[in-house]
Amino acid sequence: PEQKHSITDPIEMEAAADALPIEQIAKRWIVASDPDEAVAQIKPYVDAGLNHLVFHAPGHDQRRFLDLFQRDLAPRLRAL
Repeated sequence: PEQKHSITDPIEMEAAADALPIEQIAKRWIVASDPDEAVAQIKPYVDAGLNHLVFHAPGHDQRRFLDLFQRDLAPRLRAL
């Protein structure tokens, strides 16, 4: 069951998220460390007609995530 719904404190939320096993995370979200792998997992959603997708990277280095997303993933997604 989802335990995070009752948490309002951001520090507690981060701790709860960090405690989730990767298997549970991978069942609910697309998890990939390689741009081609990410595109392969995203493509079925685009093919099904979804045109609004939300991308999120856990962790503190959001600038790095945005830079890598812009450089490595966004061009591949635009080409779908």
